[in-house]
Amino acid sequence: MDHSFPSILCADDDPEVLELLKEHFTLQGFIVLTASNGVEACLQVKRWAPNAVILDLLIPRLGCFATIGRMRSFNPSIPIVLLSDTLDARDLGGGAGLDVAGVFTKPLDLDGISDALTRAGVTAPIALAAVGGGQRRGPAGARVLLVDDEMQFRDMLAEYLSSKGLEVFEAGSGEEALAQVPASRPHVVLLDLMMGGIGGLETLRRIKAISPETCVIMVTAMEDLDTARQALGAGAADYMTKPFTLRYLDSVLDIHMPVDEIERPAALPV
Repeated sequence: MDHSFPSILCADDDPEVLELLKEHFTLQGFIVLTASNGVEACLQVKRWAPNAVILDLLIPRLGCFATIGRMRSFNPSIPIVLLSDTLDARDLGGGAGLDVAGVFTKPLDLDGISDALTRAGVTAPIALAAVGGGQRRGPAGARVLLVDDEMQFRDMLAEYLSSKGLEVFEAGSGEEALAQVPASRPHVVLLDLMMGGIGGLETLRRIKAISPETCVIMVTAMEDLDTARQALGAGAADYMTKPFTLRYLDSVLDIHMPVDEIERPAALPV
């Protein structure tokens, strides 16, 4: 993966811990993946190749040591930070030969974890302030429709875009998206290319038939780039490859958001 688009996998079976990690690293500009067990964590590493992993020592299914072993089979040099409920876990990194970037006990020292990742070469791309300081906001009234069959990815983007003042709609399939477009009238659609059902390309064609002025940006994995380029010929304005940083998302929306139209909205039809 290109390190200009960094992502972090947080793996813990405690949803409160995952939420804290997700919030902290999302605000730093990372794409945050999550997993609640070792099997799921390994699948995330294999599929998305994150830049680093934060892993609970007592992760269920596979266990910590087997999970690390499988992750390292995909990426031998991936930085891993361990989390534990006990103080004596601090000795595990060296004693067990795990070669981890750090070991931290709960409650979480989020700044310490960030520092450990930085020392391991995984640097936050941006430092968004926790209460909106320095964060660019979208134009008032801008509407974005997120179309993706991966709920976790969709929810993360929805939370971020809503925090910027955008009105966000969500759809888990092309069929749902087509049902929403006439009512929500989105200015921009972020459309996953590879979905079940009618698929991203056909959804694109139908959206442009319903609402030709709507800007559609395709979202795809690296291996689907040829199809993404076909989408440009079918009316897409641009495409982004997963995973991408929030900073990159901001830059793409800055280019394609029809600001003049949003700031001076036309009267709604009677």
